[in-house]
Amino acid sequence: MNMHLRLPDDVHERLKQAAEEDGHSVNSEAVTAISDYLARRQTARVRDIARRIAEEDAELLARLGE
Repeated sequence: MNMHLRLPDDVHERLKQAAEEDGHSVNSEAVTAISDYLARRQTARVRDIARRIAEEDAELLARLGE
């Protein structure tokens, strides 16, 4: 899939520097950065859901632990 991504000049420069440091293309570095962001976002969402369930069912979970 092709996608045009407009980045502010400073973000593009930082991405370019990171790619050069890692020996990757700017595109590859962008894909990695986006993938990492999405994984962290999903992890945070799952943590929030688990925290909410633990709070809502604290009494039941305590009884199960006995």
